[in-house]
Amino acid sequence: MSQAKEVSIVLDTYPHTSAIKDGSLSDPDIKLNFTEYKPISKSFDDMLRDQPFDICEMALGTFLQGLDSKTPIRLLPIVMGGEFHHGSLWYNPALGAMGPADLKGKKVGVRAYTQTTGVWVRGMLSEQFGVSSGDVTWVTTEAPHAADYKCPPNVELAQGADLAGMVRSGELAAVIMGTKQGAPKGLERLVPDVDGAITEWFEKHQAVPINHMVVFREGADIDAVHKVYDLLAAGLSKAYPAEGRSGRFALQCGVKNVWNAVEMAMKYSYEQGLISRVFTMNEIFHESFL
Repeated sequence: MSQAKEVSIVLDTYPHTSAIKDGSLSDPDIKLNFTEYKPISKSFDDMLRDQPFDICEMALGTFLQGLDSKTPIRLLPIVMGGEFHHGSLWYNPALGAMGPADLKGKKVGVRAYTQTTGVWVRGMLSEQFGVSSGDVTWVTTEAPHAADYKCPPNVELAQGADLAGMVRSGELAAVIMGTKQGAPKGLERLVPDVDGAITEWFEKHQAVPINHMVVFREGADIDAVHKVYDLLAAGLSKAYPAEGRSGRFALQCGVKNVWNAVEMAMKYSYEQGLISRVFTMNEIFHESFL
């Protein structure tokens, strides 16, 4: 009997990863050695800098920047988290009515300019409401994960700032915040018809915006990487059986099922100055997944 291959790995805990992390879903040919990060985003810096893990969860925008700076990592075609972000832009109605087009010339808060949620929101603003990333001053509280990336001149760093509080006080016109935390106190969604805007975007692109996927370092054992991928796919099937999924199910696997969203993230990232060019499918995924 051959010895199981050891795989160093970082994954957050979700319904679709919990069985893998507790060992109830496993493969006898690999031994997974988990390292925990809270929040998971703290692992991105380490993976970009030194690639200390064979496999690591990573925000899609962070991966694209890493690829742009020639970091030796590849993307696994499987989604850990994603959602539509038309409802992730918030403003203070007490200071007057406002719509997306009113953001031109204003300041908007976002945790980091390179944050993947921000990429999707800015892409939506440009594509559907005519507000380009250069029309707004972006106020951030964190530096980019990619150490060699320099933000555009219309990005300001305000470390430690309470961005939602700055919207309430009128210092910012709006703030980008994910929908999972619920509505920030006193704020409302800026996009007036969120459902309608989502439907319009989905019908055009046939994709759900991706936040987190999984990467592997180029020196990792590719057979072991495939076995991890198979476990991740099995975890998705176990947590979310196919018959219970909606037509807008975010957690896709397989290159053909994730490519539309990956391609849109690349397009938006390039337009916003986050990457220097768009990449081919062969540059993003290992040939064995194509």
